[in-house]
Amino acid sequence: MVSEQELDDRLASAKQGDLSASDAFFDAVLAEASQDRPSSRAPRKAVVVAIVGALVVGGAALPAAAAGLQTFLAEADFFPETGGEVLPDSEWVDTSAPDFPDYLRATFWSDATLPPGMSHDKVIDWIIAQNTANPSLTQEVGFRRTYEMIAHCGWMSEWLRTTRDGDAEAASVAAAELQAATEWRALVATDGGGIMDMYRGVAEAAAAGDSSAVAGSPLHRDCQAVGEDFR
Repeated sequence: MVSEQELDDRLASAKQGDLSASDAFFDAVLAEASQDRPSSRAPRKAVVVAIVGALVVGGAALPAAAAGLQTFLAEADFFPETGGEVLPDSEWVDTSAPDFPDYLRATFWSDATLPPGMSHDKVIDWIIAQNTANPSLTQEVGFRRTYEMIAHCGWMSEWLRTTRDGDAEAASVAAAELQAATEWRALVATDGGGIMDMYRGVAEAAAAGDSSAVAGSPLHRDCQAVGEDFR
């Protein structure tokens, strides 16, 4: 295996003018990227992506090398012009790609938990169906935001139901999840201003046992639009 220092030397010697770099070079770099590294060092994959990106900018001869880093066709290798907000650390995804469902199932992650009985697979299938019916180029954070919104809908319903039924223990769990939702990263990252205040309001109302405030929240009313039953 190539030593840490030797790999660093190879990467440092790569210049924009070296547009004839052989496939073997990229194979070696990518092979090293898959090796475990001490936690004190930056992840090697991030370094590799940065290096390959710089080479592509230097000339048109290497787009295939960048594409080689893709696992799914759905991973877009270009960035659209958009008038909306773009989050720099969120991958662009082509939801019209034939392997978009496989991409989402294989790469999806979220801070959110689902209430008892709610199916993760059904939520993912619903997100896939919505995005394939209306194909677009979108950032992956949008899928996580939708998932977290649905999870929040479920926890509001769970809190209202268990509070109505007098199940104090289950209501306490639901209230804790509503509080946790105020820090779910996709929701926070996509807050255009004021939305997270509503999530915090729901959490505070649940903690105070105020059923009217939870049920009357715009967030609870919006749940009817996305659907809250994924059991």
